[in-house]
Amino acid sequence: MKQVIPILKNRCRTATVLKESALGVVVTVMNMKGGVGKTTVTAHLAGVTARYLIKGKERRVLVIDYDPQFNLSQAYLPAKSYFEAETAKKTILSVLIDDDDDLDPYRLQVPGNHEPPKLSSVVTNVFSGTKARLDIVLSTLDLMYAALGQATEDTRPIEERFAKFISECRENYDIIYIDCHPAGSLFTKTSLRNSDHVLIPVVPQRYAVRGIGLMTQFISAKAVGGVPPKAHILFNSAPRSSISREEAEIRADSAYTPLCLTATLKKYKVFAEPEGGRGFVWASGKPYSTEAFRNLLRVAEEFIGRVGA
Repeated sequence: MKQVIPILKNRCRTATVLKESALGVVVTVMNMKGGVGKTTVTAHLAGVTARYLIKGKERRVLVIDYDPQFNLSQAYLPAKSYFEAETAKKTILSVLIDDDDDLDPYRLQVPGNHEPPKLSSVVTNVFSGTKARLDIVLSTLDLMYAALGQATEDTRPIEERFAKFISECRENYDIIYIDCHPAGSLFTKTSLRNSDHVLIPVVPQRYAVRGIGLMTQFISAKAVGGVPPKAHILFNSAPRSSISREEAEIRADSAYTPLCLTATLKKYKVFAEPEGGRGFVWASGKPYSTEAFRNLLRVAEEFIGRVGA
């Protein structure tokens, strides 16, 4: 493995955010169809983007776990570190609302305060290099209250808080990945409206093309000013040595051809193993881990080239 950025610290800690002049690129990772490995894709793509020189550049990377299932948070952090951060309210829920002490599953709290917390107060550092870093804004199961609760008031304060928060993120990171849950909700609305790009992981199997169609329609419907974020299709869990019939059909469809990444993320068992900050492909010594790592680098290089981060 080449072009390794030295790892200074692996333990999770409070992040010190440094401002830079260039604005970062925001990418939502989602698919309306579940079971496509969006969290696995986000975790590995963000991790390799921060830890390794992609196209000769070190990057400051932020991942936002915007899914109530908080699988991405569990992949990156040991349980003890996660629960300490959650107790300290260092989660994306704090960005959306002021007070989560009296959450109601049937009513969505709408904050009176339109200002989100400062970025530095809600991020947790996962990795730091010389200039590169990987930070995360954790999710929490309590986010489900915001997903299910019916708003009795205008949700614009929540949308404004999220937009302002993303603006601060852009000022401090080269690329921001948002792992968004696979459903139409306030989360997907705010995520897509504040993103430049959408990465759509697709497992080449039956009904995959239908999921892509629904996703592209949804992206367009949530566009602000008529300009939707740019979509990119990444085939995930693809066969290692061949192209499936489903993948070939999607690539041949003129509506999707320009959206498809040339590189595919192949089906390697090691991609499904991260938990508690361990088991990632770049630190694995298990069979085929080197092949899987090289595969991941190819995907990252192409994707970073496409989004210009």
